[in-house]
Amino acid sequence: MKKLLTTIVCLILLMGTSMMNARPPMYTSTNTEVPSRLVKNENGSWQLIVNGKPFIMLAGELHNSSASTTEYLNSLWTPLKTLNLNTVLAPIAWEQFEPQEGIFDYTLINNMIDGARKNGFKLSILWFGSWKNGESSYAPTWVKEDTKRFFRVKSVEGKEIETLSPFCENAMKADAKAFKTLVEHIKKMDQATGTVIALQPENEVGIFQDMDYSKASLAAYEQEVPQAFIQYMKKNRKNLRKELLSVWEENGAKTSGTWKTVFGDNAWSKSFYTTWQYATYIDFISAGAKEIYPLPTFCNCWLVQKPDDMPGVYPNGGPVSRVMDIWKAAAPHIDVLAPDIYLSDFKNIVADYHRADNPLLIPEAVMKPANAFWSFGEHSALCYSPFGIEDGADNFVFAQSYKVLNELMPLISEHQGSNRMIGVMKMPGESERTVTMGDYQLCIKYDAEDAYGLIIRTGKNEFVVAGINFKVYFTSTDKKKTGYIKQVWEGGYDTDGEWKATRLLNGDETYHNAVLIAKGRRTFTSEKSNNYNADHSDEIFVYSPTSYQAVWSPGIYRVTTYLR
Repeated sequence: MKKLLTTIVCLILLMGTSMMNARPPMYTSTNTEVPSRLVKNENGSWQLIVNGKPFIMLAGELHNSSASTTEYLNSLWTPLKTLNLNTVLAPIAWEQFEPQEGIFDYTLINNMIDGARKNGFKLSILWFGSWKNGESSYAPTWVKEDTKRFFRVKSVEGKEIETLSPFCENAMKADAKAFKTLVEHIKKMDQATGTVIALQPENEVGIFQDMDYSKASLAAYEQEVPQAFIQYMKKNRKNLRKELLSVWEENGAKTSGTWKTVFGDNAWSKSFYTTWQYATYIDFISAGAKEIYPLPTFCNCWLVQKPDDMPGVYPNGGPVSRVMDIWKAAAPHIDVLAPDIYLSDFKNIVADYHRADNPLLIPEAVMKPANAFWSFGEHSALCYSPFGIEDGADNFVFAQSYKVLNELMPLISEHQGSNRMIGVMKMPGESERTVTMGDYQLCIKYDAEDAYGLIIRTGKNEFVVAGINFKVYFTSTDKKKTGYIKQVWEGGYDTDGEWKATRLLNGDETYHNAVLIAKGRRTFTSEKSNNYNADHSDEIFVYSPTSYQAVWSPGIYRVTTYLR
């Protein structure tokens, strides 16, 4: 009996060790015909190609429970259409998809795809499987109740918490089977139409402690660092995140040894090996699905809230910027690592996640149109998606902002990754921004706290400017010459991409062509209002202010310039 128990324990330890060191096989898809894929354009920028054309996800993510019944989800399509979205991010929960082991319920996914298709939306499916926000509440009951087969994370005191261990191979295989079944069904139902264009396996993963103290985890921590990780660090040493590089170099930059040997016996070593395990677990899930239907995949993360926060204060193991390199090494079947951004330091966060090997994709954020313009204009983002989008169905300014971005989509797509497109967004303490575009120096002066937009140089002396609450001065980069505005047309693009002018701006509207004044589009209404706070005291309104309000939203301007 004692010998039998010893054998069982050894098998458990070996299982954890094999999961830590083994990388999932690089699957070859049996059918590469997918409606969407990620490619690099001529500027070296990643683009999402949908049905053969560049596509930008002007998206919104539903609340966690909004897709849990067909009736509730069906009530949302009409209000969502008022926001000018082209994509909806919606969850499918493992507990509802596989309520009994091996028995799958396709009701919710069928209804979701059918509803999105009828209402003109693309879909990105969020798989709430083993983890959601670091917890395992969306796992099926048959998984939750069997704690021997599907063991949990243990605390330092040895107590099992309500979170599946990333070292549990049974959980990983069960999750992967369910996700693969879901994706196989999506392929069967939707391949010809292409409503579903992206997948997110799991959601904001990680544990709120320094490591998992289960037997399998403790055994893995004593094993060798996988050579795949070591080789990645050696190959990318010049570009490694400082958080990883500094720990590695402080311990001698060793190229073999245990996690303690290579990184030291400290919080960072524990975080790195925990991250490796989460990444390989989720990569295994994604790889199985890509084998049959290789749609683009992304993993989102709960951000580090404060610079001095240690792993475990935030979900330890998720793809936060500190450990992006570990995810890149461990999870080749995850295409994009994506930040969920609710913090105010937006510009620095998106700059952190926009890398040569990682396009910017924002699956959760606040409903702030300035963020969307900055993401698409400055960082060639694939997606901007406010969370709880159904709550903002009456947000007129946001809806009009997405309308403008829809009009500009062909131009934005054409200039993604080039130096001919920039974003405009005022941050606290900023008053202006100066940039060089071709032969011109542009001085952008902000007129209000809510100043935002983007600028595209479409020709040698031609610019398209979109946005609200800022001015643009065009001067020559050659000190011997003077740059000046020739004409400013206000207008927009129709559904065929044709320019439709509404006004030729001159005189007071451009200070006699000295400056572009991006006031935005004005709508008079007795029902809508917004917090537009730029100085318009010099305007004369012909409508009674007691019965009508001027609502401002981003406008589009075509500017021609000349040098003399």
